[in-house]
Amino acid sequence: MKKTTITSTRTWNRTMALLEHALSLLVVFFMLVAATLWTGRLFGHDIGFSHSAQSDAPQSALAIKPTDAQLKQMGIDAQRVVLEERDSASWDVRSSDDSQAALGTVISTNPYAHTDQGFAGPTPLYIYIDGQGKVCQIVAADNADTPHFFNNAFSHIISQYVGKTAEEATQAKVDAVTGATFSSRAIIANVQKSLAAYSSASAAEDKAPAIGWGRGLAVVIVLLLGAGICLLFRGNKPLRMVQLVLNVLVLGFWCGQFLSLSLLRGWIANGIDIGATWPTLLVLIIAIGMPLIKNKHYYCTWICPYGSLQELASRLPFPKIHCSAAVYRWMTRVRMAVFCLLMLLLWTAFWGGEVLDYEPFTAFLFTTAMPAVIVLAAAFVLASCFMPRLWCRSLCPMGQLLDLAEDSTSRKTPIQKNKDSISLKNSDPKE
Repeated sequence: MKKTTITSTRTWNRTMALLEHALSLLVVFFMLVAATLWTGRLFGHDIGFSHSAQSDAPQSALAIKPTDAQLKQMGIDAQRVVLEERDSASWDVRSSDDSQAALGTVISTNPYAHTDQGFAGPTPLYIYIDGQGKVCQIVAADNADTPHFFNNAFSHIISQYVGKTAEEATQAKVDAVTGATFSSRAIIANVQKSLAAYSSASAAEDKAPAIGWGRGLAVVIVLLLGAGICLLFRGNKPLRMVQLVLNVLVLGFWCGQFLSLSLLRGWIANGIDIGATWPTLLVLIIAIGMPLIKNKHYYCTWICPYGSLQELASRLPFPKIHCSAAVYRWMTRVRMAVFCLLMLLLWTAFWGGEVLDYEPFTAFLFTTAMPAVIVLAAAFVLASCFMPRLWCRSLCPMGQLLDLAEDSTSRKTPIQKNKDSISLKNSDPKE
């Protein structure tokens, strides 16, 4: 009877722990939803008052076919091509000879950004994307903006998009031109909104992961290897080192797979294309699921490429700064305070969205990352040579978000939870 009672108690405790974990995840989810509402979109749908201003659905009445002169500006000979309507905002460019070869796509930005005003009116554009998926040329459509401001902004901005793929151009950080701020912002909005819609449509047609099947398979292998080492060979230092290196080289630099607050917020706002993003989605599922089998802080310790890079840096033979438990507790409090401030900025639509652009994880995408992000990421890696995982302990909003989803799964005292936070100090965590 006593054994049965003990078994029932353990089952009850386990059930309650799972329920608490589910509730914690639900709370975190609603926190992110609240931080997303000000974008005017939720899971890819326009919501509330911002429907007309934020909608990216093409409106056929606003798309005007480019003239022969505008085609010539794009490097297209109107006498040798045929424009076939692709949808209500774009046209496929095909050769007019017998081959009917596909040459690219012309997009009218007006249906996507007709509400984005320049200094004196809308600034519609035509974007020509060649057969390789790169932005070949961008020309101005008829607009009501002030020519001086528009031309000044146009000449400086457009060159920063030409030559990039649609995805690269969408993510590019382009600054407004001094003295032509309104026109600059309108031009940037036209390009980015239109290319974002084009990329989404292309992804819908191609169900392969955005990083390709080869890299997707590499992500799966690294994740499975990490789970195996964590569960079966947790104290094996050589295997731990191999896992850290793979996280940095494969998940980080080669595949660019990591979690960030900006990424989750974008998924909630715009929806998730499972076919294109399943490798990253798998990372999220494992990050959420592994703590259910008593592996707290699993993502931060066993997957995160930036956390792994900091840990590798901490293993270099530099003198270490030794801190007391009280200092580590204060560092976790600082991280919580930073996270709360960031969420407050997002909830009030102040400027939290811009702050998210500076999460250091995107430094792995060094060909498109902002220089400031690369410098920030490098600074914390350098600091980790002397104080391991400084970013993880004191600032990382993604780590704090995962902690909020995990901590209520255990019935520990606040002191014990602080000790768990300090456990990141270990390079080779052991149960």
